[in-house]
Amino acid sequence: MFYCKEFLGLNVLSLYEGNLLGVVDKLYFDRKLKKLMELELVGEEGNKLILPTKSIYHLGKNAITVKNNQAVKLKVEDSDFVTCPINSKAYTIRGEYLGVIKEISLNEKFLTEKFSLDNDKALDISTLASSGKNTTIFYENTDRVNVKKFTPQKSPKIFKSNNVQTAEIMPKPANETNLQSNQSPNAIEVETPKPNVQSADFLLGRVCTKDIFNFNNEILIKAHAVITKKNLKEINKYGKLRELMLYSK
Repeated sequence: MFYCKEFLGLNVLSLYEGNLLGVVDKLYFDRKLKKLMELELVGEEGNKLILPTKSIYHLGKNAITVKNNQAVKLKVEDSDFVTCPINSKAYTIRGEYLGVIKEISLNEKFLTEKFSLDNDKALDISTLASSGKNTTIFYENTDRVNVKKFTPQKSPKIFKSNNVQTAEIMPKPANETNLQSNQSPNAIEVETPKPNVQSADFLLGRVCTKDIFNFNNEILIKAHAVITKKNLKEINKYGKLRELMLYSK
Protein backbone atom coordinates (compact mmCIF):
# COMPACT_ATOMS: atom_id res chain seq x y z
CA MET A 1 0.00 0.00 0.00
CA PHE A 2 1.16 3.52 -0.83
CA TYR A 3 0.22 6.94 0.59
CA CYS A 4 -0.01 10.15 -1.43
CA LYS A 5 2.23 12.16 0.89
CA GLU A 6 5.03 9.61 0.33
CA PHE A 7 5.33 10.80 -3.28
CA LEU A 8 5.84 14.51 -2.53
CA GLY A 9 9.49 15.56 -2.46
CA LEU A 10 10.82 12.28 -3.91
CA ASN A 11 13.59 12.42 -6.51
CA VAL A 12 12.87 10.80 -9.88
CA LEU A 13 15.85 8.93 -11.35
CA SER A 14 16.45 7.68 -14.90
CA LEU A 15 18.07 4.22 -14.77
CA TYR A 16 19.46 4.14 -18.31
CA GLU A 17 21.02 7.63 -18.33
CA GLY A 18 21.76 7.78 -14.60
CA ASN A 19 20.13 11.24 -14.37
CA LEU A 20 18.10 13.04 -11.73
CA LEU A 21 15.06 14.17 -13.73
CA GLY A 22 13.30 16.21 -11.04
CA VAL A 23 11.46 16.27 -7.73
CA VAL A 24 7.77 15.37 -7.29
CA ASP A 25 5.74 18.53 -6.61
CA LYS A 26 2.07 17.72 -7.41
CA LEU A 27 -0.21 14.70 -7.89
CA TYR A 28 -3.08 14.32 -10.36
CA PHE A 29 -6.00 11.86 -10.20
CA ASP A 30 -8.65 10.96 -12.75
CA ARG A 31 -11.91 12.93 -12.45
CA LYS A 32 -13.52 10.28 -10.24
CA LEU A 33 -10.46 10.13 -7.91
CA LYS A 34 -10.26 6.39 -8.48
CA LYS A 35 -6.66 6.32 -9.71
CA LEU A 36 -3.47 8.37 -9.41
CA MET A 37 -2.64 9.23 -13.05
CA GLU A 38 0.32 11.66 -13.15
CA LEU A 39 3.08 13.19 -11.08
CA GLU A 40 4.26 16.74 -11.77
CA LEU A 41 8.01 17.25 -11.32
CA VAL A 42 10.17 20.32 -10.93
CA GLY A 43 13.30 19.86 -13.07
CA GLU A 44 16.79 21.06 -12.20
CA GLU A 45 16.32 24.14 -14.42
CA GLY A 46 12.94 24.97 -12.88
CA ASN A 47 10.93 23.58 -15.81
CA LYS A 48 7.79 21.51 -15.15
CA LEU A 49 7.71 17.85 -16.20
CA ILE A 50 4.92 15.24 -16.24
CA LEU A 51 5.48 11.59 -15.27
CA PRO A 52 2.54 9.20 -15.91
CA THR A 53 2.26 6.60 -13.13
CA LYS A 54 2.24 3.84 -15.77
CA SER A 55 5.86 4.82 -16.58
CA ILE A 56 7.10 4.32 -12.99
CA TYR A 57 9.53 1.41 -12.78
CA HIS A 58 9.78 1.30 -9.01
CA LEU A 59 8.61 3.43 -6.08
CA GLY A 60 11.32 3.39 -3.42
CA LYS A 61 11.58 4.87 0.05
CA ASN A 62 13.77 7.78 -1.05
CA ALA A 63 13.33 7.95 -4.83
CA ILE A 64 11.22 6.91 -7.81
CA THR A 65 12.99 5.15 -10.68
CA VAL A 66 11.99 5.14 -14.36
CA LYS A 67 13.59 3.24 -17.24
CA ASN A 68 14.88 6.25 -19.22
CA ASN A 69 14.40 9.96 -19.92
CA GLN A 70 11.49 9.27 -22.27
CA ALA A 71 9.30 8.37 -19.27
CA VAL A 72 8.75 12.10 -18.62
CA LYS A 73 7.47 14.84 -20.91
CA LEU A 74 7.62 18.62 -20.75
CA LYS A 75 4.49 20.23 -19.30
CA VAL A 76 3.18 22.69 -21.91
CA GLU A 77 -0.41 23.08 -20.69
CA ASP A 78 -2.60 22.46 -17.64
CA SER A 79 -3.38 18.83 -16.85
CA ASP A 80 -6.78 17.38 -17.78
CA PHE A 81 -6.81 15.49 -14.49
CA VAL A 82 -7.83 16.54 -10.95
CA THR A 83 -5.31 17.74 -8.38
CA CYS A 84 -4.84 15.64 -5.24
CA PRO A 85 -7.64 16.56 -2.74
CA ILE A 86 -5.44 16.43 0.37
CA ASN A 87 -6.35 19.32 2.74
CA SER A 88 -9.80 19.72 1.16
CA LYS A 89 -12.88 19.71 3.42
CA ALA A 90 -15.12 16.62 3.41
CA TYR A 91 -18.93 16.74 3.65
CA THR A 92 -21.83 14.31 3.19
CA ILE A 93 -24.35 14.96 0.41
CA ARG A 94 -26.74 16.12 3.17
CA GLY A 95 -24.32 18.88 4.20
CA GLU A 96 -22.80 17.27 7.31
CA TYR A 97 -19.17 18.25 7.90
CA LEU A 98 -16.90 15.21 8.19
CA GLY A 99 -13.42 16.73 8.54
CA VAL A 100 -10.34 17.54 6.44
CA ILE A 101 -8.71 14.96 4.17
CA LYS A 102 -5.14 14.42 5.40
CA GLU A 103 -4.09 11.29 3.50
CA ILE A 104 -5.13 8.98 0.65
CA SER A 105 -4.09 5.33 0.52
CA LEU A 106 -3.44 3.58 -2.81
CA ASN A 107 -2.85 -0.04 -3.79
CA GLU A 108 0.08 -1.28 -5.89
CA LYS A 109 -1.72 -0.30 -9.12
CA PHE A 110 -2.15 3.29 -7.81
CA LEU A 111 -5.91 2.77 -7.36
CA THR A 112 -7.53 4.73 -4.52
CA GLU A 113 -8.69 2.71 -1.51
CA LYS A 114 -9.37 5.02 1.45
CA PHE A 115 -9.46 8.69 2.46
CA SER A 116 -8.11 9.44 5.97
CA LEU A 117 -9.48 12.52 7.79
CA ASP A 118 -7.92 14.70 10.49
CA ASN A 119 -10.26 13.23 13.13
CA ASP A 120 -9.06 9.63 12.49
CA LYS A 121 -12.10 8.77 10.37
CA ALA A 122 -11.52 6.66 7.24
CA LEU A 123 -13.81 6.76 4.20
CA ASP A 124 -13.83 4.11 1.47
CA ILE A 125 -13.57 5.09 -2.21
CA SER A 126 -16.99 3.49 -2.80
CA THR A 127 -18.62 6.28 -0.72
CA LEU A 128 -17.19 9.12 -2.85
CA ALA A 129 -19.87 11.27 -4.50
CA SER A 130 -17.87 14.13 -6.07
CA SER A 131 -14.76 16.26 -5.65
CA GLY A 132 -13.87 19.84 -6.57
CA LYS A 133 -11.04 22.33 -5.99
CA ASN A 134 -11.53 22.62 -2.22
CA THR A 135 -14.37 20.27 -1.23
CA THR A 136 -14.93 16.51 -1.42
CA ILE A 137 -18.41 15.04 -0.92
CA PHE A 138 -19.27 11.53 0.26
CA TYR A 139 -22.39 9.38 0.49
CA GLU A 140 -23.82 8.10 3.76
CA ASN A 141 -24.91 4.50 4.20
CA THR A 142 -28.59 5.39 3.86
CA ASP A 143 -28.23 7.51 0.70
CA ARG A 144 -29.71 6.16 -2.52
CA VAL A 145 -29.24 9.26 -4.67
CA ASN A 146 -26.84 9.33 -7.63
CA VAL A 147 -25.09 12.74 -7.60
CA LYS A 148 -23.91 12.22 -11.20
CA LYS A 149 -27.51 12.82 -12.33
CA PHE A 150 -27.45 16.38 -10.97
CA THR A 151 -26.12 17.81 -14.23
CA PRO A 152 -26.37 21.59 -14.85
CA GLN A 153 -28.98 22.95 -17.23
CA LYS A 154 -27.54 23.65 -20.65
CA SER A 155 -27.33 27.26 -21.73
CA PRO A 156 -29.45 28.21 -24.79
CA LYS A 157 -27.55 28.43 -28.04
CA ILE A 158 -27.21 31.88 -29.57
CA PHE A 159 -27.28 31.92 -33.35
CA LYS A 160 -25.63 34.73 -35.23
CA SER A 161 -27.45 35.78 -38.37
CA ASN A 162 -25.43 35.99 -41.57
CA ASN A 163 -27.61 38.90 -42.75
CA VAL A 164 -26.45 41.29 -40.05
CA GLN A 165 -24.21 44.01 -41.47
CA THR A 166 -21.88 46.15 -39.41
CA ALA A 167 -21.35 49.83 -40.22
CA GLU A 168 -18.00 51.57 -40.01
CA ILE A 169 -18.49 54.56 -37.72
CA MET A 170 -15.01 55.97 -38.28
CA PRO A 171 -13.61 55.91 -41.84
CA LYS A 172 -10.21 54.32 -42.36
CA PRO A 173 -7.29 56.66 -43.06
CA ALA A 174 -6.27 56.90 -46.72
CA ASN A 175 -2.74 55.62 -46.07
CA GLU A 176 -4.13 52.50 -44.35
CA THR A 177 -6.39 51.80 -47.35
CA ASN A 178 -3.44 52.10 -49.76
CA LEU A 179 -1.32 49.86 -47.59
CA GLN A 180 -3.93 47.09 -47.66
CA SER A 181 -4.35 47.35 -51.44
CA ASN A 182 -0.58 46.95 -51.96
CA GLN A 183 -0.34 43.74 -49.94
CA SER A 184 0.31 40.48 -51.73
CA PRO A 185 -2.86 38.33 -52.11
CA ASN A 186 -0.95 35.34 -50.71
CA ALA A 187 0.25 37.14 -47.58
CA ILE A 188 -1.30 36.03 -44.30
CA GLU A 189 -1.99 38.58 -41.61
CA VAL A 190 -1.04 37.23 -38.19
CA GLU A 191 -2.12 38.71 -34.87
CA THR A 192 0.98 37.89 -32.90
CA PRO A 193 0.86 37.41 -29.12
CA LYS A 194 2.89 39.56 -26.78
CA PRO A 195 6.39 38.16 -26.29
CA ASN A 196 6.90 36.06 -23.16
CA VAL A 197 10.49 34.94 -23.51
CA GLN A 198 11.31 34.87 -19.79
CA SER A 199 9.19 31.76 -19.16
CA ALA A 200 11.00 29.91 -21.97
CA ASP A 201 14.59 30.76 -21.07
CA PHE A 202 15.19 27.12 -20.12
CA LEU A 203 15.14 26.32 -23.88
CA LEU A 204 18.33 28.33 -24.46
CA GLY A 205 21.22 26.07 -25.46
CA ARG A 206 18.96 23.18 -26.44
CA VAL A 207 19.01 21.68 -29.94
CA CYS A 208 15.98 21.99 -32.23
CA THR A 209 15.07 18.58 -33.72
CA LYS A 210 12.99 19.75 -36.74
CA ASP A 211 12.53 22.76 -39.00
CA ILE A 212 10.00 25.27 -37.59
CA PHE A 213 8.19 27.67 -39.95
CA ASN A 214 6.03 30.77 -39.50
CA PHE A 215 2.56 31.20 -41.02
CA ASN A 216 4.03 32.36 -44.36
CA ASN A 217 6.08 29.16 -44.57
CA GLU A 218 9.30 31.02 -43.83
CA ILE A 219 11.79 29.09 -41.71
CA LEU A 220 12.33 30.37 -38.17
CA ILE A 221 14.91 27.80 -37.01
CA LYS A 222 16.48 24.83 -38.75
CA ALA A 223 16.75 21.30 -37.40
CA HIS A 224 19.93 20.56 -35.39
CA ALA A 225 20.42 24.30 -34.67
CA VAL A 226 21.26 25.44 -31.14
CA ILE A 227 18.51 27.68 -29.71
CA THR A 228 19.69 31.25 -29.03
CA LYS A 229 17.95 34.23 -27.47
CA LYS A 230 17.54 35.85 -30.89
CA ASN A 231 15.64 33.02 -32.58
CA LEU A 232 13.75 32.27 -29.33
CA LYS A 233 12.33 35.80 -29.41
CA GLU A 234 11.39 35.42 -33.09
CA ILE A 235 9.71 32.06 -32.49
CA ASN A 236 7.72 33.44 -29.55
CA LYS A 237 6.63 36.38 -31.74
CA TYR A 238 4.90 33.97 -34.17
CA GLY A 239 3.31 31.85 -31.42
CA LYS A 240 5.49 28.81 -32.18
CA LEU A 241 6.90 28.45 -28.66
CA ARG A 242 4.93 25.33 -27.81
CA GLU A 243 6.10 23.63 -31.01
CA LEU A 244 9.70 24.45 -30.11
CA MET A 245 9.22 22.94 -26.64
CA LEU A 246 8.00 19.70 -28.19
CA TYR A 247 10.79 19.48 -30.77
CA SER A 248 13.89 20.34 -28.76
CA LYS A 249 16.23 18.41 -26.52
